[in-house]
Amino acid sequence: MKTIYYIIIFLFLSTIAHGQEIKCFTLEPPEQILSGIQKIAVMDFSGSYGRELSDYLISALLESQRGITKIKGGIFSSDKEGKTYLNGARTDIYTLVERSRLDAVLKEQNLGTSGIVDEGQAANLGKVLGVDAIIIGTVNPNSDDSNTREERKYKKDGQWYSYYEDCTTRKVTVDSRMRIVNVNTGQIIGTRAATYKAEDKQCADNRSRLISSDELIKQCVQSSVYQNFVNYVAPRFLLKEFEVLEIDVDAYEDLSDKAIEFVDKDNFDRAYVIYSGILKEDPYNDVVQYNLGVLNEVVGNYQTALDFYQAAYNIRDDEDYADALNNVNRCLELNKALASLNVIIQPYNYTVSEEQLKSATTQKIRLTGNKSDRINLYNEPGKASDIVVKVPGGIELELIERSGKWYKVKTFDGKIGYVNEDDLD
Repeated sequence: MKTIYYIIIFLFLSTIAHGQEIKCFTLEPPEQILSGIQKIAVMDFSGSYGRELSDYLISALLESQRGITKIKGGIFSSDKEGKTYLNGARTDIYTLVERSRLDAVLKEQNLGTSGIVDEGQAANLGKVLGVDAIIIGTVNPNSDDSNTREERKYKKDGQWYSYYEDCTTRKVTVDSRMRIVNVNTGQIIGTRAATYKAEDKQCADNRSRLISSDELIKQCVQSSVYQNFVNYVAPRFLLKEFEVLEIDVDAYEDLSDKAIEFVDKDNFDRAYVIYSGILKEDPYNDVVQYNLGVLNEVVGNYQTALDFYQAAYNIRDDEDYADALNNVNRCLELNKALASLNVIIQPYNYTVSEEQLKSATTQKIRLTGNKSDRINLYNEPGKASDIVVKVPGGIELELIERSGKWYKVKTFDGKIGYVNEDDLD
């Protein structure tokens, strides 16, 4: 049992030692870019459950954060709310005709809500509605029940016995097809087909609990919308994992830990300052270049991320760096596609001043106690020396150098003194 325990702890420690993950949602463009299409009318699809499919599709197209869900925690963490760091990213890119307006126009035109199956009719109706495109389609559900008699076995007093149960299996299949018609040209500019199946099986007295055909069909219809149709015409959020790496240089070990701690708390600005400060001192540190690329990619600064990834790869030919380069190049292309849909990712401004750069790599130590305490700073490394100043406990001081058990420090107002390690937190 102890062996298993140690293995689990080892795996956990080895995971956190490698760096810090950033789990967030990025925006993916639709499979089909509908250039110049902004206003859409969604007709009821023809066939049974056509109204339901239309309602699901309209609802999905109106979601502004579609795809963002809770992020499941691991063994040592709980679930947390999903988020995106892309300013301006959204999934509700179309203006949709209200259902009441659509029904009124259909009535005026003497057309049923699911009576539009011809592209020419759809284009004419679209002009009346003042839209750029109309979505039409068909739904064909099928349900079938089959009965079987199945053998069951049980063991009693060392002997096997058999009995039989009557079972019912209900299977449904839903074939659906979506077409997008350009109102100005009457041409189909997009088409998508989907087939979904669902089933339920119950035996003996549980057969009364068999899920209804209606419910199973609706499940398939909803799956068609959320897994096929809406992703075909509208962007969606997808969960992605990024990772900032530990800096394997002794001089920057403490700073690396601090930056990773800031990343874990979503304080990317503070982490960015630290990495920028290290980069100024060590411009050929490929890990720092890579981490700065990650922090830029997460917020959508793709071109800046590309520059940092390229610099990291130029310093060291690493597979992870190559993958990062390929991915951010793809992000730049996707950004152009999203921009054509009027989804503009706003650049995030990491501001780093010269003063911040200077202080970013300055090593600091924290005094023990709290602000009501007073800690002596001595003129020389020894308690027999004169006291330079008494400072509050719990504060951080700039470390100049270490000499045995004594630390030479600098206060915020420029005083220099020595503090004993007993007074450090």
